[in-house]
Amino acid sequence: MKKIKTKLNGLLVLIAISLFISGCSVFGLDLQQDYDYKKSILPENVNMTAWAYLKQRADGNNPNDTVFRWMKKAIDYSGIDTLEYTKPNRTYIFLHNEAIRRVNGSQTLQSNCFFIDYPTIVKNPDGSIKFTTPTSGIPTTSAGTKSWKDYDKETVRKYLLYLIGLGDYNYDNIPPAGVDIQSLLPAGSVATKETRLGYMVTPSTTPGFTTASTGTPAVFAFNYTGTGTAPTGFDPEGKFNLKVSNTADSKLFFNGGLIVRSSNYKCTNGTIHVWGVTVRPSR
Repeated sequence: MKKIKTKLNGLLVLIAISLFISGCSVFGLDLQQDYDYKKSILPENVNMTAWAYLKQRADGNNPNDTVFRWMKKAIDYSGIDTLEYTKPNRTYIFLHNEAIRRVNGSQTLQSNCFFIDYPTIVKNPDGSIKFTTPTSGIPTTSAGTKSWKDYDKETVRKYLLYLIGLGDYNYDNIPPAGVDIQSLLPAGSVATKETRLGYMVTPSTTPGFTTASTGTPAVFAFNYTGTGTAPTGFDPEGKFNLKVSNTADSKLFFNGGLIVRSSNYKCTNGTIHVWGVTVRPSR
């Protein structure tokens, strides 16, 4: 009798587990599958040009999906030739809204976005830089720029050119050692000096680097004195670097240490990779 009771209890437990699993599936709570992890980076085919995809997710029909709206604003303001986003064999670095303008619930700008990292420089009536004190060497800046219109149009256009690479680079052909990619930005390009970008010395003083799947972004110096190394704001050769970590998660890094937000979107004319923090235009 005891054996029969034990078997009956075991059967009831199995039935209960079966019903629980079924209930989880019904209510959208699918249990995690137990499987051996295999490194596999599958491309997400968007079945349209990079330009069509950007527009769709900037100001398309879905009001809840406008993640590229601030990048689209930069394109509209700068006057860059939008045909560049339709030409074949390209690598496109797209900027999530948070890479440009990161705000909290009260719409206050937060750190690690372009508008905070490259604020406008306050000038004296004679056009010289207004420093926090006469001897500090630290310029007075705005609390953060409010729109792309705070930047010179040509500087914004150059920045966007830097985010388009010649050649289609993705997980199939980016080596762990990294690859320097020529962008559309001509070598020797210089940023205007209405914002902090125009005073950034390039290349970086400390290059970005990775440790396993963790990245450390590059460090840049800024020159406000007019003496010493002249600042340009842009990579001297107009190149950027992409690198894939040699780890199970295969993270993609920009210019040494900037971790990608999402990547490997296959459009009909190349590949799109997306960053969600400030993308500095130099290695």
